[in-house]
Amino acid sequence: MPPVRASYVKTLLSCIVVVVVTLPLIFVSLAWLATPFAAVAAAVAALVTIAAALLTLAATVVLIRDRRARRGDPDLFMRLNRSRDEAAIVAAGTRRRSGLLRWLAKQLLGHDLLVGDWVEVRSRAEIDATLDDQSCFEQLPFMPEMRQYCGQRAYVLRCAHRVFDYRKSRRMRHLDGAVLLTSLQCDGAHHGGCEASCYMIWKSAWLRRVDANAASVGSAAGARVAVGNVADVPNRRYRCQLTQLHDATRPIGDWSAGNFVRPLVSGNVAPLAFCVGWLTHLFNQLQYRRGGVDFPAFDDDEPQRPDTAHGGDVLLRRDEPVRVRSAGEIRITLNDRSLNRGLYFEPDMLKHCGRRYRVQCVISKLVDVVSGELITMKTPAYVLRDVRFSGERQLFNAQQEALFWRSRWLRRDVD
Repeated sequence: MPPVRASYVKTLLSCIVVVVVTLPLIFVSLAWLATPFAAVAAAVAALVTIAAALLTLAATVVLIRDRRARRGDPDLFMRLNRSRDEAAIVAAGTRRRSGLLRWLAKQLLGHDLLVGDWVEVRSRAEIDATLDDQSCFEQLPFMPEMRQYCGQRAYVLRCAHRVFDYRKSRRMRHLDGAVLLTSLQCDGAHHGGCEASCYMIWKSAWLRRVDANAASVGSAAGARVAVGNVADVPNRRYRCQLTQLHDATRPIGDWSAGNFVRPLVSGNVAPLAFCVGWLTHLFNQLQYRRGGVDFPAFDDDEPQRPDTAHGGDVLLRRDEPVRVRSAGEIRITLNDRSLNRGLYFEPDMLKHCGRRYRVQCVISKLVDVVSGELITMKTPAYVLRDVRFSGERQLFNAQQEALFWRSRWLRRDVD
């Protein structure tokens, strides 16, 4: 049995043993409830049994996910959350939502917009009225790249309440009253031509919800205005939404009830995907504490092909079909910190091994969110179409960040 799977099975069997041992203790203690000690023992045994049963379920889910990955099937979380893909949201159109759900959203998110709502970006004059002298609203910049979308319409892709602060705290933080919209990604035209393709963050004050049956004034998709790249200035420090994210957000409590239900209320995550994500998180917490292997992970005995994985870098083109290499092939391109020439291989990327995609764009320069400087990459990275960070590992991070791939992690897919 592969070492990683053996670690998962060991955890599953351990949890089953705890359930088998503690369950009879509940009934034994109930027979002696006349004494205070027996009542306490029964309560403790019941809590341990419930926790062990929940972890047994979590281990079972992880083993199913591991098996699917080994067979080359789509990841279970991604499959269950497919209705939240951008294409699915656009295809589904606007759905009716109850007044109670919108009230809950208002209390928990700072706005009543939900995933799938059809919204219109307010006029330039209306938005300018909300901005301070730094072109910010509640510390979040309204970037020049966003101006071209004033008056355009799009669907809410995600409620951006839970985001990661890369610049300062390196922790998850809460952002009030903000969403991402379908198709609206920054083209970097006013940030030195940054190619990171980040989804722009829109404050609810900059949007209005519109009736899906109302006359259309044009979708934001494909509605970009030719603005031209602003010439890069050597040593210039740029300021964008990601560089200012710390100031625009606030800390969140790890055990907040509101934090737990926000992904469901907002519609960011489908209910079954939410359950799978949380069970996997609980399993990984147990694995961390007992020194086991978390999910997903590279397997020690996965087949490796150094003749292909260590081949030279290949220049890929936009729209070119590629297939993500196997985990074994990718692993031998990484150092002990999972880096390849400074680029981190995010564990979330393991979900895509063996899958076929097309190249969306080539990344050669981007703004460093820590320094604000424009960085030119010595070796280009690639963004694959419809491949974004799922957010599952950060308990449903809503940023929809692009995953950057080295060409060594991909191979041309020729039919």
